[in-house]
Amino acid sequence: MEKLAGWNGVTVRAVMSARQGQSTSVRDLQDPSAPQLANVQGTFGRGNQDSRLSELSIEKNYKEQGLSIKAGRLGLGMDFNVMACDFASTAFCAAQMGKWQGNIWMNTPVAQWGARVKQQLNPELAVQVGVYEFNPDNGNGAKEGQGWSLDTDHADGVTIPAEVIWTPKSWVNGLPGSYRIGGMYNTADDVANQKDIANPTDAKNRTFAGWLAVEQQLTSTGQGRQGLHSFANFTWHDRDTNKVDNSQQIGVKYIGLADSQPNDILGLAVNRVHINDRIKNLNFDASAEYNIELNYSYNATKWLMLRPNLQYVINPGSSNNVDDALVLGLTTRIIF
Repeated sequence: MEKLAGWNGVTVRAVMSARQGQSTSVRDLQDPSAPQLANVQGTFGRGNQDSRLSELSIEKNYKEQGLSIKAGRLGLGMDFNVMACDFASTAFCAAQMGKWQGNIWMNTPVAQWGARVKQQLNPELAVQVGVYEFNPDNGNGAKEGQGWSLDTDHADGVTIPAEVIWTPKSWVNGLPGSYRIGGMYNTADDVANQKDIANPTDAKNRTFAGWLAVEQQLTSTGQGRQGLHSFANFTWHDRDTNKVDNSQQIGVKYIGLADSQPNDILGLAVNRVHINDRIKNLNFDASAEYNIELNYSYNATKWLMLRPNLQYVINPGSSNNVDDALVLGLTTRIIF
């Protein structure tokens, strides 16, 4: 907006998304009584309907003060628990809080009314806090047109995330990294939205969670981002109210195996998701669900990316009722 209207330091964003299709996890991998915790298709999930408004926001940056204020229709994972998305499975893609406490934390493409304030303390350290409406209607993918609704009917409390972000420019082997530690508190109190996981008739008036997200470059060829990168994500969840009580994720990516393809990525990652043992469901009879993915992101042109991937899911849904699954996939990305 600086160039268009002369608004210094102001950015306005509007994003629309559309998702269609079927889920391989739902159709082929899981027991209906113990759904797979992750999804082998990162583009399938909540908000799977014809179209929806995924972001409508305005952000003001006060550069001299290091202060940023953003408000509007936002996804929580746009600013908090952020991580790259270079894999097909949801176990390794975007904010993990939206996967393991998804009844409360809604990632893109779902948006909700909210605001975020971020303060840059120095070039490598920042803190931020947000307040977001909690409204189960926002994630409703069944009702036609719900993705475009801006009303606050059925709102039930707020979600408050806070995070400390350290982005050293030169740390491990003199290379950059990103370290995020944060927590979330939610105040919903309707029994339909917040209840004791072991006693569904017992309404609760709060839930909480925490996370640690790490991305660190380990080696460099001297050509920008080319080299070996590592990442990890750990989450902890309220055992009174949440189905998942902890998760761990770790992986590596090599960017630019060949100088002729400096932006191609070879990736390998492993994830573990543990079911809260307070849940009284005999179908959750495995120790945890494990997701493994090996892929290669091939940038054929500036506008076309192809990502063949090989996935292996152990104990889908943390259940022994179904077999482990080997999945072959292909992700495509076209930039117009």
